[in-house]
Amino acid sequence: MYDPARGFPHVVVELAYANPDRAVDWLVRVFGFRLILRHPEVGAIQHADLDTGGGIVMVRQAPDQDTGACADGHTCKQIIVWVPDLNEHFARSVEAGADIVRPPVDKPWGLRQYLVRDLEGHLWEFTQHLRDVPPHEWGAVAL
Repeated sequence: MYDPARGFPHVVVELAYANPDRAVDWLVRVFGFRLILRHPEVGAIQHADLDTGGGIVMVRQAPDQDTGACADGHTCKQIIVWVPDLNEHFARSVEAGADIVRPPVDKPWGLRQYLVRDLEGHLWEFTQHLRDVPPHEWGAVAL
């Protein structure tokens, strides 16, 4: 199942939550992720795998001293997820009451993005590819 040679992503994000059961329910309901693995099968989640539609997010139980945020409450994790229809995804998040940090905006590098904070403070940037823009047109240099 976790074999990159058979299609499993080469990069996977794992997030620690104080309440992984609540987090998984929220991520599925608000972002439309699909729960594909849960451990244990019954009872409190110790680990879960969620399909984002093109990648995997793993959720685990945080130790008591680790709520997933930095000591001062500042969020130190941000995840970027590509979606096929950003406006539809944004509307779903708003309807579900998500904490929108930045509404959808078209970026000069050809992406449309919005930023949302989940129930334990992780930042999620949802992104849709609009067009290819050469780096020099938006002030970058490709190396």
